Amino acid sequence: MKTIKKIMFGIVWTAFIVISVNAQPKSEIIDDKETKINWAEADTLYTFQFNTQSNSWVFFQREIRRFNEKNLPTENFVQNRDNINQNWVNYLKVNYTYDERGFEIEEIKQEWNQSYNNWINANLKTITYKGRKIEEILFQEWKKPTNEWYNIIKYLIKYNDKGVENAITVSLYNGITKTWDNHKRFKMEFDFIYSPPTKVVSETWLNENWKTEGMYELEYNSRGYKTMETRYTWQRPGIWIEGIKIEIIYDKKGNQLEYNEMRFDSNNNDWTRFNKNEALYNEDGYMTEKIEYTWNRNTSQWDVKGKYRFTTETKI
Repeated sequence: MKTIKKIMFGIVWTAFIVISVNAQPKSEIIDDKETKINWAEADTLYTFQFNTQSNSWVFFQREIRRFNEKNLPTENFVQNRDNINQNWVNYLKVNYTYDERGFEIEEIKQEWNQSYNNWINANLKTITYKGRKIEEILFQEWKKPTNEWYNIIKYLIKYNDKGVENAITVSLYNGITKTWDNHKRFKMEFDFIYSPPTKVVSETWLNENWKTEGMYELEYNSRGYKTMETRYTWQRPGIWIEGIKIEIIYDKKGNQLEYNEMRFDSNNNDWTRFNKNEALYNEDGYMTEKIEYTWNRNTSQWDVKGKYRFTTETKI
């Protein structure tokens, strides 16, 4: 199941981004090895941002969590800090539902609407299982005029005879015909039967046929965590054009220390830096600091986009 999450939220991210609320807590780190809520044993997590003008740490966000009797998160309530008026402003709320086995079956995201002074539904993710394996993931958006959930995207996951996931088909909902249309397909290739996929070929549905569109080459460490992802665009048989390369670095405990994104520069025929995330963790494996960078091509150095610290305390 963890492998599927890597493919879903890494490779198929471009499909999901269409329906994303474009909102996530700063405590989340890109492409983490598994889905988790940072500082899961704490009911409130405070995020501080470094203010370069005052040379000090100031409030940025706080997340208030609720858990069920199995210590599974049922709600993540996020507020942004208004440092001018010195108050907290509602921002995002995520609710999780589980089946009797503890498997997540539903995730609802809501955004705060100041005009209505209320929470507004944003999107809904529903997960269907066959046994212990994910079979389908359905994404829906909330339509205000009719006050109902509207189908957007659906992922269908297929497995080989060994029970290993080997294909994901992405369908888009056609509101006119009320049917699902093929959109993209991701076919996985493996070096070993039970290992994560080392190659994923993406195809697009065009003129009633699947057409090759791109390819992802994946590398892993001894723990099975993804360390490298290289994305290519299909040009013609035998010719792949480099596009994006992602490098992920972990510590000895498996915590993600760095996430480096590079873009291919066709003029120089080489990879160039683009974005980078760095993170620090405490002894319990919870992230305590994250720094976001963007590459400055003019100065050939990293510019800090944001520096954040996470704590259960109201002061640092």
